[in-house]
Amino acid sequence: MSDIFALGIDIGGTNFRMGVVGGDGKIHSFTRTPSNVFSDGNAEEILLREIKVYLKQSGFEGRIKAAAAGIPATVSKDKKTVLSSPNLKAFDGVTISQDFETALGFSFYIDRDVNFLLQNDIAKLGLSGEKTVLGFYIGTGFGNAISFGGKVYSGCNGTAGELGHVPILGSTDVCTCGNVGCIETRCSGKALEELAAKHFPTDDIKKIFTLHGDSEIIREFIKDLSIPISTEINILDPDCCVIGGGVVDMCDFPKELLMDAIRMRVRKPYPEQTFNVIFTKHDQQSGVFGSGDFALNEYLSQIGNNITN
Repeated sequence: MSDIFALGIDIGGTNFRMGVVGGDGKIHSFTRTPSNVFSDGNAEEILLREIKVYLKQSGFEGRIKAAAAGIPATVSKDKKTVLSSPNLKAFDGVTISQDFETALGFSFYIDRDVNFLLQNDIAKLGLSGEKTVLGFYIGTGFGNAISFGGKVYSGCNGTAGELGHVPILGSTDVCTCGNVGCIETRCSGKALEELAAKHFPTDDIKKIFTLHGDSEIIREFIKDLSIPISTEINILDPDCCVIGGGVVDMCDFPKELLMDAIRMRVRKPYPEQTFNVIFTKHDQQSGVFGSGDFALNEYLSQIGNNITN
């Protein structure tokens, strides 16, 4: 299976990354370019052009079996249409057409970027045997993904896992999604930046936990982060939780304070006595591996179904 390859793509607000994931679990020919390549013109046409150039230059032209792209957006259940992409407007409403796949010569999927981060973590952390795995990713926003039996759960419309947009009772803060009072307005990197600008305006945001981790303002921010996490733990009683993201990766992030706050809020005696948390750290290739691994598994699943039928 080591000679079977899938293309993994991670399209963020800043960077556009591609790499080939092999059946051996390795990434080949990783590249990273600015996402502003999509700022002018039709996003689908530009993506097709960029993929063709990449495959030719990397030497993988004609060798790819399937591909997937992670986008900071809500995506349809069939993983073909971007329903809403507030932080990457070029992809708002984009549909991966049959002509697009025909031009490439293989199946192409899109999904929420956090779903592919969880796919990466399940593979890298050896969690494929776990029945229920929850991913909590605190970056610019509050990302969440849910996996049941090794498969990321999409829900009726493909939009499951929008934990950051659960409303807070009594909040009037306007969220970037257009709703009022979303958890993300209090529990996210954007919210942390606003707190830092208001209360510690002269300090480097990268050192905020080092300099002010013991302040009541920062401690309350961490305790607030525990609320959506503990809520979903109480609802789904998972086998394992994965917590990561840019905020968690910051220097001196108070993991124990977060864990104490989660323990305080989860239901007693269970799941409080048994819930398991793993803190993960991502790199530039994590989203690429997750999307490529998903595409590879989809291809192998189709092959298996064809043999069975």
